[in-house]
Amino acid sequence: MKKYIVLYFLFAFLAANAEKKADLCPPLKIPAVLAGNFGELRTNHFHSGLDFKTQGKTGYNIYCAADGYVSRVLVSPWGFGRAVYVTHPGCGLITVYGHLSAFSTKIDKIVRAEQYKQEEFSIDMTFGEGEIPVKRGEIIALSGNAGSSAGPHLHMDVRDLETNDALDGIEYYKSLFKDTAKPEVRGLALYPLEGGVVNGGNEPTFLAPAEFTKGFTAWGNVSPAINAYDRMTGTTNIYGVKYLTLTVDGKEVYSHTIDRYSFDNTRGINTLANYATVQSRGRWYMWTYVPPTSPLGSMVKAENQGIVCINEERDYKCVYTLRDAFGNTAKCSFTITGKRQEIKPREQKGVKFDYHGSHTYNVGGIRVDMPKGVLYEDMDFVVNKTSSTAYYSDIYTVGDVQVPLASSFEMKIDVKNDTLPDKSKYCLVRLGGKYPAAVYAKYDGGKMTAKVNRFGKYAVTKDVTSPSIAPLQKAKWGVRGEVTLKISDNLSGIETYRGEIDGKFVLFELDGKTGKISFKLNTTRVKKGINHRLKITVTDACGNTKTENYTFKW
Repeated sequence: MKKYIVLYFLFAFLAANAEKKADLCPPLKIPAVLAGNFGELRTNHFHSGLDFKTQGKTGYNIYCAADGYVSRVLVSPWGFGRAVYVTHPGCGLITVYGHLSAFSTKIDKIVRAEQYKQEEFSIDMTFGEGEIPVKRGEIIALSGNAGSSAGPHLHMDVRDLETNDALDGIEYYKSLFKDTAKPEVRGLALYPLEGGVVNGGNEPTFLAPAEFTKGFTAWGNVSPAINAYDRMTGTTNIYGVKYLTLTVDGKEVYSHTIDRYSFDNTRGINTLANYATVQSRGRWYMWTYVPPTSPLGSMVKAENQGIVCINEERDYKCVYTLRDAFGNTAKCSFTITGKRQEIKPREQKGVKFDYHGSHTYNVGGIRVDMPKGVLYEDMDFVVNKTSSTAYYSDIYTVGDVQVPLASSFEMKIDVKNDTLPDKSKYCLVRLGGKYPAAVYAKYDGGKMTAKVNRFGKYAVTKDVTSPSIAPLQKAKWGVRGEVTLKISDNLSGIETYRGEIDGKFVLFELDGKTGKISFKLNTTRVKKGINHRLKITVTDACGNTKTENYTFKW
């Protein structure tokens, strides 16, 4: 009996502490204001962390959340820019600090030595326990605006050490905020699905807030959708909605909770909202429909794949409930009126691809090899070809740009006018935007081969133009103690760049947003008080190279 009592209290203790959150140190010592929250809907991914505002400035101390060790350091012109990953074995978490302007001295010394060893600015280093130990509250970096950042801020991830899942960091930092603002509804929509019509047609109907009382008229299978954001007290920013539920006639038919996700299926975000509307309107209408692959797993719960069947001529009373991490709740009510209407069968176009299997399409100068797992659901696959004298291939419209893909497939396009002596100068581009966008591809036996993760319009062109190099305020290099230039490329993109002063490699840092490269002069690398020779070499992805030489005094 005593044994069972002990076990009972042990299990009770474990259960009580299972939900207990680790006590994490705030990463900044300024008032906490968020520019972005966890799980916001972004292009092809959920936002993985919290964006802490830094009052429009850079250079604030970044403090380590808990005892642990630096397990990874990343430097890149894009993404997080400079980032420090800290593993915390004691609380089973990993914290990540991104867009940094600088690392702490002990971290920077190790990173800079490796950058000079590899003669590369971009670097990705991993470390084991004991190599770079850090303590709770220790300064590990300075805040910045590096990488793909729209303004100075700290991006901070909290991740599960065991699974590497991204977790909602607000659960660890609620005490830093006072929030009484409710989520805000911007619009409603009703989408006809296979076997359904809305307002007599196969197109969705959208309602602005002033029109919500009008409701919708439909028959058969439909999917309601909502465009909404969260708000926070004291700021005009908009944020992602954490909890969302839809009831129809009082019965819950759909809900989602964005409190953790796996990076392996973050592209599943493209199924949370109607992807076609995201592409055509730039608006995230979160709908109830869940594809048969259920890419978001337990994040989403839905009856009958979230399909609402309107099969009676009556009013269906619908209520959306939206709630944030602080319990602030908003409700939105609307009506779907059932009206018997003719449902015309959808016309099949092209070749039927089912999501269960792999598929090959090899017709008219293009080959597509699509492995299993690329599709979220069955689709009609169509390729249209247009002749063009402006490109070295025909122009191929591959698939439907409004259909999302879970991963990449291989595509081979014939180089129809294979006249370039140097085959490395061929460049595959995606058309349809303001400018052609280069896609990484390789020439092989008269074909350009690429891995692509989106449908669209593709063609083969050439890039024979060398990158551009332009000095920025050259006359002030010596006075400011910093050498700055701008590098750019017309099409295929910059592949490598290298700077030398007086014949020796020096580490120029690249800001991907601006194309600016900079090197702060220091006596460790450059002798002071004399004239110097600077050599900059830039190469693009098609092998075109540009070299410029400058002289300056410091």
